[in-house]
Amino acid sequence: MPKAERGALAVSLPIGLVRDQCGQGHKTPDREVQHRIDLICTTLLRVRTASTVLQVFKGQPLRVPGRHRCGDLAWKPPTVSAMISVLKNPAYAGAFVYGRSRTVRHAAAPCQVTQQQRPLQEWKIVVHDQDPAYIPWETYVKIRTMLQDHYAEYDRHKTRGIPRAGAALLHGLLYCGACGHKMMVQDKGGTLSLCKALRQKYGVPVCQNIPAAWSDAAVVVVVKEKRTQN
Repeated sequence: MPKAERGALAVSLPIGLVRDQCGQGHKTPDREVQHRIDLICTTLLRVRTASTVLQVFKGQPLRVPGRHRCGDLAWKPPTVSAMISVLKNPAYAGAFVYGRSRTVRHAAAPCQVTQQQRPLQEWKIVVHDQDPAYIPWETYVKIRTMLQDHYAEYDRHKTRGIPRAGAALLHGLLYCGACGHKMMVQDKGGTLSLCKALRQKYGVPVCQNIPAAWSDAAVVVVVKEKRTQN
């Protein structure tokens, strides 16, 4: 813990940052990697969502820096998860952070534990100016807030929500038969159930969409049959 408090705890650095023989952190000498990381951050500040950053990169088209299994630099197709891994990493703001998660034990199964992310204000240790920064700490906090606000909105939409009468009886209950992701309801231009999970993650077209009237009608038939049998 004393090493962590000083920011001296040895941790691996993300792509774009390297250590010298003395253990001091530096920006990678690869200017293309530097530029791509800068571009991810500046684009998010401009367009406000990671999925839109993905669309910008795919429209160029641009790849993002990553690593092979052996640790060497690899240029990979952009994904939302790759963007977020850069945008949420405090190392790019020059900070050493310790204690970003907590262990949670379940009352029903005490032996089962999960790691739960702490809010930024509850992180145990934050040491600023530990390594060269791609963005100021204030900008990093702003980016995290933008991502959190967008995730909260998306999470509200993907939950089941309040049961609805009429169209979209399966709101929050229908899953895509092609990819297995939960489908969302769109009311604009006619009520549809859409599978947008892959589009939000990879920027690909919508997997499929189904008129709500079709799935509603099928449910009504099944329910009537069950009632008749009982």
